[in-house]
Amino acid sequence: MNDYHWTVDRLEAWEHWYDAWMALGRKHEDLAGEAAQAGRQVTAGEASYRAAIAYHFAVFCWVHDREAYDAGHRKRIACYARALPYLDPPGERVEVPLEDIRIPGYLRKPRGVARPAVVLLLSGLDSAKEEHATFEIFFLRRGIATLTLDGPGQGETWYQMKMRVDFEVTASAAIDYLLAREDVDGARVGICGVSLGGYLAPRCAAFEPRLRAVASCGGLHSLEERRLHEGLHLARWLHIWGASTDDELREKSRGATLAGAARNIAAPLLVVHGQQDTLIPPEDAYRTYEQARGPKRWVCYPEGNHVCNNIIYKYRPLVADFMAEHLG
Repeated sequence: MNDYHWTVDRLEAWEHWYDAWMALGRKHEDLAGEAAQAGRQVTAGEASYRAAIAYHFAVFCWVHDREAYDAGHRKRIACYARALPYLDPPGERVEVPLEDIRIPGYLRKPRGVARPAVVLLLSGLDSAKEEHATFEIFFLRRGIATLTLDGPGQGETWYQMKMRVDFEVTASAAIDYLLAREDVDGARVGICGVSLGGYLAPRCAAFEPRLRAVASCGGLHSLEERRLHEGLHLARWLHIWGASTDDELREKSRGATLAGAARNIAAPLLVVHGQQDTLIPPEDAYRTYEQARGPKRWVCYPEGNHVCNNIIYKYRPLVADFMAEHLG
């Protein structure tokens, strides 16, 4: 929290955001280097994690300057790679084959569980897989492994494949990959997404019947709706779809909706939303809940903001307990 205030409170304009967060990243990366040189590897790993998160927020929404975006992106990946062995429990970088590319992800397994079930974690519009270690721990403490992915249009995968209407191919490829491993149970896989991921997770469940449970946190119902592409949001939507104009974006995202698809969701569904969400109104997420035909639960916290990030102590245990119940 102090890092956040030191970095943001003194900013006077959005133009200063990137440089301020990059400076914070360098501060923690320097601390990591000093610790590594002194042989304090755990300390170095912890500092590398903080550096990775700072670099992540440097490029958060910073899609108008490709050179700067790429530089921050590379720093985020490199620092997180150095932090990964020192997370508790540690993580493993994996690559999931999808068509002619490989989707990068981080697999973390709970201690003391031979073949744990797995939750696939999907990011929001400006998020990436490096952001979710603090969410992963809620599943890991309940004996569930996590596989956090950069799907098409996200993080590292954006450089290989842009967002696509049939995003569900990501979940199918991940399950195929998990089934080939002996240290996790690929037959017990759930999926959880936040914000944009709160749309993508139900989308995957609507078309991938092997998913055993699905949680949507602060999710949208449709990516086609024009209000999502207005004002400051437009550049970010153009970015993930690899579109140059609003018309091209409209064409690429045609069919990216849960209208008519949500009724295919047969797996147990949990939809969590915040009544104070000014980005995605609760009634939008409720449409997904309403149309799903399987067992389902709707939770809307009166005080919750977008993705209920102001009350993570409520919504994250709820989601993790839901997954533990349905994945066994």
